[in-house]
Amino acid sequence: MIKRLLIAVAIATLLPAAAMADIRLCTGSSSGNYFAAGQEIAKMAGKNLPVSVVETEGTIDNLQRLIDQPADSPTACDAMIGQPDGPVYIGRQSPAKVKKLRQVGGLHREYLHVLCSKASGVDDLGDIADGGHSLAIGEPGSGAWLIWQNIIAEDDSYAKVPVTNEGGIIALSAVASDVTTCMLVPSGLKNGTVMEADSNFGDSVVLADANDKDFNDATDITGKPLYTYVDIPSGTYPNSLQTGLFGSSVSTISWLAGVYVNTDRFTDQKQLAAFIQAVARASAGIKAEYGQ
Repeated sequence: MIKRLLIAVAIATLLPAAAMADIRLCTGSSSGNYFAAGQEIAKMAGKNLPVSVVETEGTIDNLQRLIDQPADSPTACDAMIGQPDGPVYIGRQSPAKVKKLRQVGGLHREYLHVLCSKASGVDDLGDIADGGHSLAIGEPGSGAWLIWQNIIAEDDSYAKVPVTNEGGIIALSAVASDVTTCMLVPSGLKNGTVMEADSNFGDSVVLADANDKDFNDATDITGKPLYTYVDIPSGTYPNSLQTGLFGSSVSTISWLAGVYVNTDRFTDQKQLAAFIQAVARASAGIKAEYGQ
């Protein structure tokens, strides 16, 4: 009997560890940084912790799939990558919902890029609250739309600014033509729209500051500061948006993209621990690629 038991133990040690249940990780567009970051996390998780990277419409869509959809829904997720102001926005609507959320990692740094019409004379986001200006914030639920909701929550004077739901090259064209005063682009460095502005719209568009001190009051779901004030590194957009002998640093608000889980969907603590470890291992490479 003892001999059989020893043989069984020996065989078990030679077999690979049992794979854990699949983790569905909501990210964003397949062409965006969140999706690429999700793939890096899945790579670090390995075959014993299968992570399915799910393409979505971004942070708000991720939160809806993570919190509102039943766990057994085919489009639901167990974890997500997103802007930290997403949970803040949801928390204002329903504080009970965010109690299910837990941040398990921080990824690359993102910045609020504010592109404004050169003809308007606006060189700081705060200027548009004075009246006579307009702003493109993208479709409802987009990253730009989301950050605008939090800006309004911190300073309601911005709520008077007329907005459009245009984004990308369409919004950029409107800004360059001074049809719309400014547009918001929350992203990591060298975002495609901002690079387009730098390469082809430099004679009519400027990269403006966004350092209104009212943003200091914003906190994340743990009560810590939501935004920090940083400079977009000089020379990031060297063709026209940041020119001159030393380049042109631009002061703006910044944050780290976060990884969140729905704690109700991680009943296996070993699985949660393994996922957190995979996120931590992937983080260094993601930051190196998309910004510290």
